[in-house]
Amino acid sequence: MCTQCNDTGSLSKDIDGHLDCPHCDVAIERAGLEQWAGRQRLDCGLAAMWAIYQHGKAAAGQHQ
Repeated sequence: MCTQCNDTGSLSKDIDGHLDCPHCDVAIERAGLEQWAGRQRLDCGLAAMWAIYQHGKAAAGQHQ
């Protein structure tokens, strides 16, 4: 977990904040996820989408 952004990608530690954390790759991951969601026309809300992504990523890591 990034202590600078609390795994939000934002130095404000707010899921709606700017993707400006240079201390980890979360901002880059979130930007890619948001672009993908836009292309898929998903409208589930940013916080829900990020939580689903994080949960899936954690679950995938447990099975490797």
